[in-house]
Amino acid sequence: MRMKLDKLPIGLYDENVYVLHDNGHVLVVDPGACAKKILSCISKDEVLDGIILTHGHEDHTAACDDLCDLMDCPVYMHEADYVLIDPNGSRHYGYDAPVYHEITWLSEGKMDIGSFPVTVYHTPGHTSGSVCVKYRNLLFSGDTLFASSIGRTDLFSGSEEEMISSLKFLMTLPKDLRVLPGHGPETTIGNEIMKNPYLYYLNVN
Repeated sequence: MRMKLDKLPIGLYDENVYVLHDNGHVLVVDPGACAKKILSCISKDEVLDGIILTHGHEDHTAACDDLCDLMDCPVYMHEADYVLIDPNGSRHYGYDAPVYHEITWLSEGKMDIGSFPVTVYHTPGHTSGSVCVKYRNLLFSGDTLFASSIGRTDLFSGSEEEMISSLKFLMTLPKDLRVLPGHGPETTIGNEIMKNPYLYYLNVN
């Protein structure tokens, strides 16, 4: 079976949930709402290998527990963002979408999530634990990089300085790499270098 990608803009902020299918296996990226709608994209013949959280904001995590209850799969995220989903403390930081299932930490570099060999890039700036995850020619960029924009840095654990560093790194990736952001349309690294005012500024200075 050929690779297939479902994109589901759902929730209050039209957050993009991605359901990646490849050879009978599935990854879900950033299940922000509507677990049953996400599940409807997965056939009975497919295996859900895991859920990836690109960061800990509730519009990217709120359906995580429901989906785990339905499918019994592991959840992956960067350790630095656990404070945002910690059932014992997330409300102290203004977030109310704790994740109760066990979390497996994403480590920077190459790792296997079930049958998916991915590359994890730690890209702090929007949050301290934000990551971009590459599979084949796809880059799930969360709220780090959007088409013609970038993620906010004024929320808890955000950092403008770290965002600049992360964006400079992303600009070194292949220009034809498909960027699948947490909100809005997909793009490519090359398009963003040319058209994104934030990346353009970094490129000429």
